[in-house]
Amino acid sequence: MKDKEMIRSAELRDANALHELLEQLGYSTELSQIEKFLLKENDLATTAVYVYELSDRAIGFISLTRYFYFPAMQNVMRITAFCVDAEHRNLGIGGQLLSFAEHLAIDFGDALIEISCSLERQQAHRFYLKQGYSQQSYRFVKRFVL
Repeated sequence: MKDKEMIRSAELRDANALHELLEQLGYSTELSQIEKFLLKENDLATTAVYVYELSDRAIGFISLTRYFYFPAMQNVMRITAFCVDAEHRNLGIGGQLLSFAEHLAIDFGDALIEISCSLERQQAHRFYLKQGYSQQSYRFVKRFVL
């Protein structure tokens, strides 16, 4: 019997799994922050998180935001975070999550979909290239102490 799998909107019950997946990406986000986001107690209404569920457990996720890119006068979808649990990689789950996001972007009428990726994540770079993405820019960051 095949395990039940689906892609769905993240819910409060996914907070622990999302916390673990974010840690795999190197983020030390507080569990309470994730729960607050999932309860929609924030100003981030333009961000949506979807999980890949296998046998009632979230084993991957993708977070998406949409914005208007003024110079080109077009809407853009941006993947802000994307992770499949280390034990479940190379099984096609990442490709399914990416395809899901791409179909959403098309349905919304977005002109393109983009993602930033750490310079150190060479395996992820190869994955994106294999999925038809191209490197088109550099990203410069300046952090603030809040």
